[in-house]
Amino acid sequence: SSLIYSGIFNSRTGINQTNQFSVAEEITRSVDPISGSIQKLFAEDTNLLVFQERKVNNALIDKDAIFTAEGSAITTSGKLVIGQITPISGEWGIATNPESFADYGYAKYFVDRHRGAVLRLAGGQITEISNYGMIDFFRDQLSAVTSTGAILGCYDNYNKNYVLSIQPNSRYDYGVYKTLSFDERSKGWTSFFDFKPSFMFSLTSTFFSTNSGKLYSHYGNSAHGRFY
Repeated sequence: SSLIYSGIFNSRTGINQTNQFSVAEEITRSVDPISGSIQKLFAEDTNLLVFQERKVNNALIDKDAIFTAEGSAITTSGKLVIGQITPISGEWGIATNPESFADYGYAKYFVDRHRGAVLRLAGGQITEISNYGMIDFFRDQLSAVTSTGAILGCYDNYNKNYVLSIQPNSRYDYGVYKTLSFDERSKGWTSFFDFKPSFMFSLTSTFFSTNSGKLYSHYGNSAHGRFY
């Protein structure tokens, strides 16, 4: 539940201090250990999102904050690499499934398996998008995911959807699974799919997935709805 950073790396000048950790400087930052281990870091402009198992935090980068008597934060410049860490409201985390994370524009999507919820982080607020007509479904499906299972998330740049594949046992076990998509425009879960990916990603406006070591480009043929 702690972060530590090394010296700088500059490829233009040949400076490489990534193996140096100066004890004379304040190079560690810790979050509340009661919220579990840190599972994912995501850099957003000049801030750093820190995802724990049961909490999401926002950390300042290359600046710190001092507080007025009323409790309002005033950002100040400084030499700190990681500044003030503040938790985002809501008892949500990313559990032990950082592979569920996806982002597009200002929105970040992820899954809290322990609470049976699919979440969206935008504008500093977390919204439970699994509530949009799918409460029972996600409660049942996410509770069935084992320690070896996977919850894969990706943003489909072609259809502008968040694609989620719940695989209870393993991403390489092509048995039970559920793959579906969330559409921000309609505020709902619009489609179920019959493919089970081992990995998904978008490149420019094309959506790709892998299966059994093969790479597939979606929406590119005339057999609509057929995969793999």
